[in-house]
This record gives sequence, structure tokens and C-alpha cells, in this order.
Amino acid sequence: MSPVPMLLGCFLLLYLSEFLVWVRSDAWLFRRRGRGWEALTQGGLISSSRGSLHWVYPVPQMGRAYSVRTSAPTGSTGSTALRAPIDTAFSVVEIGRRYQSVEEAFQPLRWTSWCLWGLVWIVCPVLLKFLGLPSTLWILSSGALILMVTNACLLARIHGKIFSEFGDERLRLVLSASLSPLAAIRSLDLAQKMALDGFHPLAVAAALPGFQGWETLAADQWRRLRYSVTSENPAGGTPVDAPSSVEVRAAIEVLARQRGVDPALWDIAPRAEDPAHTQYCPRCRTQFTRQATLCRDCHWTALLPICR
Repeated sequence: MSPVPMLLGCFLLLYLSEFLVWVRSDAWLFRRRGRGWEALTQGGLISSSRGSLHWVYPVPQMGRAYSVRTSAPTGSTGSTALRAPIDTAFSVVEIGRRYQSVEEAFQPLRWTSWCLWGLVWIVCPVLLKFLGLPSTLWILSSGALILMVTNACLLARIHGKIFSEFGDERLRLVLSASLSPLAAIRSLDLAQKMALDGFHPLAVAAALPGFQGWETLAADQWRRLRYSVTSENPAGGTPVDAPSSVEVRAAIEVLARQRGVDPALWDIAPRAEDPAHTQYCPRCRTQFTRQATLCRDCHWTALLPICR
């Protein structure tokens, strides 16, 4: 194989690796899906107890994703957004404003990202065909250097203004964007990854345009709060000022009614999927036969009778 296809192939693999996102186990990932958004709460390309690896669209702006934690970390010293009261955490209006303001603030990075993308995937193949590898490398290096310096300066200034408390994250983003043109292409989206952190994930799902499947996610979270398991709330694992499960469940109900959904329907007993099923788990809705005494998936012991 000649050096040109090998070079482009290596660039493609490195480029695609930039569009893999690692998400902690206590967070939801919101990524673009067609014209709308979707939420990922489990699974992924690689999963472990610490988190999971997911892919996003390998195109600037379409590759944007938001990581939203399900609760504020213990002893957090971050911004007030990370310790927002329950009303603010579920404010769809506030989330919409935050979403728009952050997106508008990072608009200058859109030009450097797309210029670098065009330089790598349009200009580079054309130059390789007509000028050869040595001349192409000189031209690309010069153009990429100018765009990367501009991108790094804009990134540091805008990120410092919007996320002043995340100095370590800003340093990591700026360094990676300064060392690699592929990372610089991705910096537009990665810089906004934590923009909606501090709000409740269900409120974020309600605020994002074109989000599908909100009621399914809300019903699942509502049932898990109503039928909570002690092992999911270990002692010392929740901040003292964190809202209780009752408050969060009430906020979910208010949000559901605002969307025209009756939360009482989420607790109605299901119909049997099989004649042998006589009871079900009220948390995960898994159905069981008469001999079952607990749900092995969520460790719920008080199984309820199925509606006949």
C-alpha cells in the first residue's frame, strides 16, 4: 500500500477516536440522534462499574453531547449550578436559557472547527493528489498551525468566561486542541459537554429540542424513586442539602403534568404477557410466576399481583 492511503487511513482512525465519549456511571449522556436528541443511561461500546464508552456523530456540532449527573457530588465546591435547589434543577426554562447562551458563546469556535475539518478532509486529499506528500505536509502544517493557535486562544477565553470554576478541564481541552488538529476539530463540542450539569436529567430531556421517549424515562425514574431500595442510597453517599426522593418524585410529577402526562398511569398494574405470570416488580415492571419471591434485577421483594 502506498504512503498516501496509509496516511489517510491513520488520520481517519485517529479522527474517529476523538468522537468516543466516556460517561461516568452516575451520569446520563445526551447525544444527537438525527434531528433530535436521545439519552443514554446504560450500555455502550464498553461498560464497567465506573462508566461506559459511547459514540457520537463524527461531524462538528452534530457530535455534541451533554453529560448530566443524576445528583450533585458529595462535598462539591463547584458552581451554584451543581448545588441548585429542586425548583432550579427542574426548570425547563432555565435549562433552555443555559443551552442557548452556551451555544451562542462558543459560536466563534464553529469557524475554526469547520476550517480545520475542511483542511484535513477536503484540502488534504486534493493536495496529496496533485502536489505529493512532502509539499502537502508543508502547506497543511502551516494552515493547521494558524487555525489551531486561533482555536486554542478562543477556547481558553470563552471557556474561562463560561466555566470559570473548571480550570483543570479547561487546561486539558486547550492542551489537546493545541497539540492535535483532530482534537481541535472536536473542541467545539467537548467544551460544552458539562454545560447542563447540575440540572436534573429528566428536565434536560424535556428542554432539549426534538427529544424522543421522555415519558418512558420519566416513568422508570419515578417508579425507582417510589419503590426505592436501601442499597441504592448508601450512608454518606448523598450531600446533606440534596433533595429527598419524595421531593424529586414530586418535581417529576409536576413536569409530567406540564407535558400533558398523568403520572398516576405509571403505577397501574400491567397485563400478563404470559398466562403463567401472576405477579410483577413495581420498580422495573418485570413479570414473574407464582413461585417467585423477589426481582433479581432490582432486588425488590414486595412483588405485586398482575392485573387480569
